[in-house]
Amino acid sequence: MKIIPALYLKEGRAVLLAEGRLDRAEVVSENPVELAEKFLEQGAGEIHVVDLDGAQQGGPRNQCQIQQIINLKKLEVQVGGGIRDIVIARNYLHAGARAIVVSTAAVTNPYFVSELLSTFGSDRVVISLDVRENRLAISGWEEESGRGAHSVLARLIDKGARRFVYTDIDRKKSGGGPDARTLKAFTRQNIEVTVSCSTIRKEILKELAGEGVDRVILDKALYEGHFEPEILWK
Repeated sequence: MKIIPALYLKEGRAVLLAEGRLDRAEVVSENPVELAEKFLEQGAGEIHVVDLDGAQQGGPRNQCQIQQIINLKKLEVQVGGGIRDIVIARNYLHAGARAIVVSTAAVTNPYFVSELLSTFGSDRVVISLDVRENRLAISGWEEESGRGAHSVLARLIDKGARRFVYTDIDRKKSGGGPDARTLKAFTRQNIEVTVSCSTIRKEILKELAGEGVDRVILDKALYEGHFEPEILWK
């Protein structure tokens, strides 16, 4: 199972969100590019970058910082946040991003997902589903979509999506692992499953690996030093 560091951008800075709330952003670095370089030096080969302003406002807002991170050699970047049309997706991929991550638009606009998959292929399109009590949240967790996680997952797989990020919003806030039943809905499919979590417990990571999770995105636990990065990424 691969561990990937997360880097969240707000107003040009790297932040962590208390309880996932945009109005409770804690700045962890004034220079997100230097932070990405630090992860690279520690051994990370890939990074998950999210434009939080873009996720909330519906279009890219931190392109300068993202481009500089993409320009770092030997670091693969998957980028999300505000990718809601084909031009934005193409710009990121042409700029050098390894993959684009689509969340809100994947839930609200299934035709857009089909267009992305047919244009760029399933390997370069990652679908991020943020789940609260089996319902999907959108717009950076700010809104409820009213759609069920299981039905949307099945629909997206039918369209050809093969790479997914699953976030259990309430469990992530508490630092626990995801809901076992919903996780099973992902892992029993023939897809790549990435779990985004804030756990500080090594046993949860072992449990996720045992459940068939392919990748885990970590944020708070890395920033607070609960894991030794060199061991995670060796």
